[in-house]
Amino acid sequence: MKSYLFTTANNRGGVILCNIDTLEDAVTYLDGRFEQVVRVEQGRHYWSKGEGYGELEPLSVPTASSSDPSPYPVSAQLLDQ
Repeated sequence: MKSYLFTTANNRGGVILCNIDTLEDAVTYLDGRFEQVVRVEQGRHYWSKGEGYGELEPLSVPTASSSDPSPYPVSAQLLDQ
């Protein structure tokens, strides 16, 4: 089972949990089931009416340097300001 997040032109949408294996098949199904589907996402992969198919780059997570003893380096820096 996979879940797909979808949005319509009137800012409605939701999540569908189903046995559809590919994003392409999910787009076809959702476009037939709901009016004006404009975006479908599954993980980092997406389809949008304006862009077509694509993949989002993973976000980089800041890591603590060996000289920073704090387990939360970003929070510690904000508190010091």
